[in-house]
Amino acid sequence: MTTRAKTTVTAFLGAASLALLLTACDPGGAQNIDPVGKVPGSEEKTRSAECAVAASPAVDAIGTAVGPHDTTEFANVTAGDGGWYLGASIVPEDSKDANDDEVTVWATTEDPTKDDFDGTLYAVNEAAQDATEDESASVPPAPSAFSADSDAAQRVESCVVEAADR
Repeated sequence: MTTRAKTTVTAFLGAASLALLLTACDPGGAQNIDPVGKVPGSEEKTRSAECAVAASPAVDAIGTAVGPHDTTEFANVTAGDGGWYLGASIVPEDSKDANDDEVTVWATTEDPTKDDFDGTLYAVNEAAQDATEDESASVPPAPSAFSADSDAAQRVESCVVEAADR
């Protein structure tokens, strides 16, 4: 075998070895399977694809509940025990900082995805309760069927966070 042939074979074997290392099932540190910003699997929030979007009248009801000093543009919806949970990010109207938003969780017994929504809105989590405190028309407390700690409330909150991250 000539020197040229030995060099070609060595180069070929080296390239093949490198390709196998980079494409192996176990990343071996060559590829990052947990990109920055991800959390461990047990803490990872659910994807927003699991939540529907509320109709305009339901979003308007949240806007009325929090008053003119806070704004919201959309709300996610998920069904839960006793009705539906709505999650909305509210931002102080005079804020220039995107980090000033708060995730509020609401509940209703009427389907908030319908264009003719006119149901009663209940403040479920503390952020929603705080946002409605200084309004003259207060929002009634949520019935006992609704809880900020329920799976549906956590899911709708995750949907809002996922939507805000986009």
